[in-house]
Amino acid sequence: MNRIIGDSYTYIDREINPEEFNESFKNYFERNHVADLDETSDNDTKRVYAFVCNSSYVQPLYKNQTNYIMTENGKTFANVSYR
Repeated sequence: MNRIIGDSYTYIDREINPEEFNESFKNYFERNHVADLDETSDNDTKRVYAFVCNSSYVQPLYKNQTNYIMTENGKTFANVSYR
């Protein structure tokens, strides 16, 4: 998927910003994020590792994807894939 995100974005990582990640998860999926080992966890709670946001949308990033932020001319600006 290619999506134009404009001049600025926010990268919200599950491990670096857990409170902001939990808030973004709840806003996007309309339910609370739970720990991976919680009996109520599902593919979303286990696979989403970050969100990329701008002023008009929120995009979850999944562990089974390769994700990059690109410049408008197609050069890689940031590799935000799960590591």
